[in-house]
Amino acid sequence: MAAKEQYSDKMRKQNIHMCSFFHDEKGLIEPYTELPAMALAVVGFIVFIAVVSQAYTAYQEKSFIAEHYQDAANLVQKLSRDSMLTGGRPGIIDSGRLETLNTAEIFQQYGSYYNFMFKIDSDSEKRTYSVVFKDPDSGESKIGISASIPMTVRFNDVEEQPGTLTVKIWRKDE
Repeated sequence: MAAKEQYSDKMRKQNIHMCSFFHDEKGLIEPYTELPAMALAVVGFIVFIAVVSQAYTAYQEKSFIAEHYQDAANLVQKLSRDSMLTGGRPGIIDSGRLETLNTAEIFQQYGSYYNFMFKIDSDSEKRTYSVVFKDPDSGESKIGISASIPMTVRFNDVEEQPGTLTVKIWRKDE
């Protein structure tokens, strides 16, 4: 009988222990407690994707600039020798010719691979001169490559001053 009582005491202790296991709420998961953790994981993933895509976009822009800077430098050199701008004197831009310039012809001649714009600046104590030429059919892009060279701007037979010819090119598909 003692063995039977020992067995029943042992079973009673196990039942109490099992009962306390079911009634102890420390180990149970409440419904919807995993939602904040899931939301944080999703937000983290979205931020990661945004950072990666921004890095890829910046890489594409920088690689375009590195690959095509020489094209912009070549175009500014060609424009500095073009008789439509210089009047037959390379290195000297004639402001009188710029007033009667046929820009459509220049953009058609040099704009086969890229959209571009060019600007002529001259600034001194006597006079500030700045003129920009854009193709009205192509919009301006935020991302582009610029190249500049020093030029002389001729205003009349007597007055000339140092200036800059700047060219900015960008992709045609934008």
